[in-house]
Amino acid sequence: MPQATGQVCPGPQTPEGLAAFAAELDQLKSDTMAKVGLEDARYITRLLWVIRACESAGRALLLTAPWWPTWWLGAALLGLSKCLQNMEFGHNVMHGQYDWMNDPRFDGKSHDWDSACSKEDWRHFHNYMHHHYTNVLGLDRDFGYGMLRLSDDTPWERRNLTQAPYAIVVALLFEWAIAIHNMEVERLRTDREATRARMRQLWPHVKAKMWLQFKKDYVLWPLLGGVVSLVAGYGALNGLLGVLLGNVLANVIRNVWTFVVIFCGHFTDGIHTFDPALVPGESKGHWYIRQILGSSNIRGGKLFHIMTGNLSHQIEHHLYPDMPARRYGEVAPRVREICQRHGVPYNTGSLPGQFLTVARRILRHSLPGGEHTLTLTKVP
Repeated sequence: MPQATGQVCPGPQTPEGLAAFAAELDQLKSDTMAKVGLEDARYITRLLWVIRACESAGRALLLTAPWWPTWWLGAALLGLSKCLQNMEFGHNVMHGQYDWMNDPRFDGKSHDWDSACSKEDWRHFHNYMHHHYTNVLGLDRDFGYGMLRLSDDTPWERRNLTQAPYAIVVALLFEWAIAIHNMEVERLRTDREATRARMRQLWPHVKAKMWLQFKKDYVLWPLLGGVVSLVAGYGALNGLLGVLLGNVLANVIRNVWTFVVIFCGHFTDGIHTFDPALVPGESKGHWYIRQILGSSNIRGGKLFHIMTGNLSHQIEHHLYPDMPARRYGEVAPRVREICQRHGVPYNTGSLPGQFLTVARRILRHSLPGGEHTLTLTKVP
């Protein structure tokens, strides 16, 4: 574990300055949450129907038009529905952003999204561990997902030489990588017995959710496609393969898009990591600064932000994870102004620009050396 020898954290350096910084961000949240209501409820309800319509149209085209040009449209519509369901709907609903509606369709604890990752695991390693311990080395396993070396504060190992092609495989299969993330498989090398015990405990419900997802997309829908195609005279094999490959393509679209958005929100240039020894007893101001310095935004238009689940406003999401995400664009200019006034860097850029720095970080840290990202939120 790195010792507390990193760079001094930017931003307010006195208790009074930190308190003033936190008070402004608290007030911004309070003012914005006071406006949350009918407009937000209508938005998330309309989004649910758009997702269902895209999925229904996509699956219908895959079922009725195997190998026709409209097959591509069916796969694209199904992929679009999966992107929206995971990013703007599932992720945000599972953060409890719409619990105030008291509608079971939008309940954060009971909603189960279209992903191989179980909702219970997600709430633990993402909603709690990642958001509470953002970029704290050794605690937030989302920094590199336990599989990528992204800072010189992490010791280099020979296996890191292959992390660039490994990252491509992870992008294609992202939902499955996330599904096993909470089992901490990478710790088998350092704490084998404890990790195996943890895996035995978690595996039953992880396996159940993975099988549910696999069965839906790669067994039941393809079988239905075979039956429909047989009845229509196209041949059962054509229908089965058409639906199967359409589902594969739709899931790859969703997986790669999710990978790109998440990595551009967490692993760009300018990202900071933190020493776990300094987290206990940290002030609210320190916590806010840690969220900002551990996140990156992506510039874009309204449709782009919707497609990212508004995680293009990753900084605002980390500051206010339970705020309806459609409000992030509204508060972002004010957050940026507060950060600038208090000397806290606000990391934002275009999607190509941010992704280029992510790719560079992965490649650079596949070799020994690299960038030191460890930052001291306070002098120990």
